[in-house]
Amino acid sequence: MKKHIIALAGLLAGAMMVTSCSQARLDDVEQLGAIEVDKTYAEADDATAQQLIANVYVTVKYLMMGDWGVHYIATTSAKTAECWPGGSGPNDGTDYHRMSAMIDDSENNAYKEMYTRFYKIMYKCNRIVDQLNDGSDERKRVIAEAKAWRAWAMMRLTQLWGSAPLVEHVLDGDKYSFYPGNSDPEENWKWIMQQFDEAQAVLPSKSGLGGQKAIGGRWTKEACYAYMAQGYMWRNDYENAKIELAKVINSGKYELWTKTATMGPSSYGVNMELAKSNNADTWKDGNEEYEYLTLYRAEADFCDEFLLELDIDGDATTIANTEPYWFRAYMNWRKDEVNLPGNTTTASDGWGFINPTKTFAQAFARHDGNSIRRRANVATYSEVYHDFPYLSESARGVMSSGLFENEGYFRMKYYDFVDDVVPERFASGQTNGNTTNFPLMRYADVLLMYAEACCMSGEGTANISGLEALNKVRQRAGLTPAPALDMDNEEYGIKAERRFELWLDDCDRYVDLIRWGDYKDFITDTSDKGVSEHWGNECVWLLGMKDKNVRTDDPLDVSNYEVRYDPLSVRGSWNDRLYLFPFPYAETTQNPNLNQNTGW
Repeated sequence: MKKHIIALAGLLAGAMMVTSCSQARLDDVEQLGAIEVDKTYAEADDATAQQLIANVYVTVKYLMMGDWGVHYIATTSAKTAECWPGGSGPNDGTDYHRMSAMIDDSENNAYKEMYTRFYKIMYKCNRIVDQLNDGSDERKRVIAEAKAWRAWAMMRLTQLWGSAPLVEHVLDGDKYSFYPGNSDPEENWKWIMQQFDEAQAVLPSKSGLGGQKAIGGRWTKEACYAYMAQGYMWRNDYENAKIELAKVINSGKYELWTKTATMGPSSYGVNMELAKSNNADTWKDGNEEYEYLTLYRAEADFCDEFLLELDIDGDATTIANTEPYWFRAYMNWRKDEVNLPGNTTTASDGWGFINPTKTFAQAFARHDGNSIRRRANVATYSEVYHDFPYLSESARGVMSSGLFENEGYFRMKYYDFVDDVVPERFASGQTNGNTTNFPLMRYADVLLMYAEACCMSGEGTANISGLEALNKVRQRAGLTPAPALDMDNEEYGIKAERRFELWLDDCDRYVDLIRWGDYKDFITDTSDKGVSEHWGNECVWLLGMKDKNVRTDDPLDVSNYEVRYDPLSVRGSWNDRLYLFPFPYAETTQNPNLNQNTGW
């Protein structure tokens, strides 16, 4: 997709004005020059069709990673209480702080942004499905991709909002009202599955192991199978889920990524070597014994684990339209509160959101210890201070002002490694330039869904058992094999495995808690088995170490960290409305046919 993800300047400039299912107006459409736009679709050649679907991929990218699209990750993380909202202080990232305190409402901008962007995807896909001519195999493929993307968007809208309007055609104010009402979730699911099924019938499969790069970040049959299975899992239809998952497993075209790296010099790339040479007098090398999984590094792009990934174009000629700047800025560590390690983009912006809570990090550590998986996701402050490389050995750790929303554990997933940045862009000091792709569906998820479906309803038709599927994931993580399939076992249960393997992947954790019926019990448990007494009740500052010379290998040991908790002025309590997101206030006030979810 790298060569095709471009902006459609002029061609769709007017059409992009329609931002959600109920914000279009007939006079708007008339002003868009609809005849010319319709003609563009009706008479499109293959190159134009590729541009049209490329624009859909860009829109998905903005939802997930750029143009403030980080709302998606931040919102679903805040709702699971496994990450601190973050920012520079209590008044930064207000949307997420209000979520954590359970005092948010339908005017929360994060909900609005997500909802609007999902319907942007639906709108663009509907135009393709309704209006693009299918006069070639490539155009048929583009239509199939549009069906897959709108099914994906509708799946998330249904899971998060429940009765979200099913907008399956371009709204014209005549045959299809500009004001669609709430839909029956069951009808939504039937349509979603139908769309995935129709898409997979047309879409290609990759040639085999190592074949994803030839396809790029575009949809395949197997990605459709996996998302159909995800839909069946939501509805507790394990038999059909196993059928779809077996198609992926038995294809032999997917496998888990197993490459690792260390924090030491053996893993330094071009940018790291440059940084080291430029700071030869002060440089501190990283620790060769700190080994982690490189799954979320640029070297894993188009690997055999990814069934669907967003292709992040590093080409400077198109970067302005496709680079997920906001995601990197949002997720980078705060360089005004902590001295950044030398293996990250120290020249770039960093807003310090989404760091793990101590309860999550310690649950991870109890489950995984010092595994390569844990270190690829969460690092302890001791590890960050003692094991990471630095431009200056004396400039390490938290600054005197303290680091907001951190209890001594740092998020490594989506860490902005300097060696994944295009060298010339890094050298220029720009905040953009990271080329790492963003996976939406991984083979690890397929294996864990299959293990769960087998645990709940018996073995399926895959050429491995449910237990073998589970243990493939555990083995890659660096854990001992599970002796049996079990949902709730704290040591090897499937729920725990999904929690740690899929942390911050799409909205998996939130969706899992809801579909298992565990959400209320988890989010209201203020012990260390749940969200702790601090979540939503206080904000936290990591002030540093009591003794900077003390290093611990125990990821559970926080005795050397100085942490301060400040009470919040307002805190809400559980309400059953929290099982669903609210429809944005702007939507319910403009659309008389859209009823708000109960309690909002």
